[in-house]
Amino acid sequence: MKQNLELERDDMYVDRDIQTDDENRQQIVAYLETRFDVNKKFNLNLNSEAGEWLNLYGIYNPFSDFLTVECIVSTDDKEETFYYTPTKAEAELIKDMITQKIQEEYGQTPIEFCLDISPTEVHTMGGM
Repeated sequence: MKQNLELERDDMYVDRDIQTDDENRQQIVAYLETRFDVNKKFNLNLNSEAGEWLNLYGIYNPFSDFLTVECIVSTDDKEETFYYTPTKAEAELIKDMITQKIQEEYGQTPIEFCLDISPTEVHTMGGM
């Protein structure tokens, strides 16, 4: 994490379990494994030894090129959700990381992933 608290590539990892949103198939939901101080970044006071943690999800709409980050503070008893609007650089980084993971795992672009079209079908539909 930079001095200004802006996230960098080494600060997170995109998990391979990527899905489209049940309610909006144009949105990709990707779990972002955190490798940074979430307390410092989000001004929290979580204590992992007391069973408190943060789950982070990148929600990316490749059709509108929009990304937001859903943050879920969890304990054994409850969950609280808040949303983080990433900086322009963070948004580009996270979108790139999600795109790369979809390509690695599924051999698709984010739009193909949302439409659930294989790369072969895209070429056939396009007349290539």
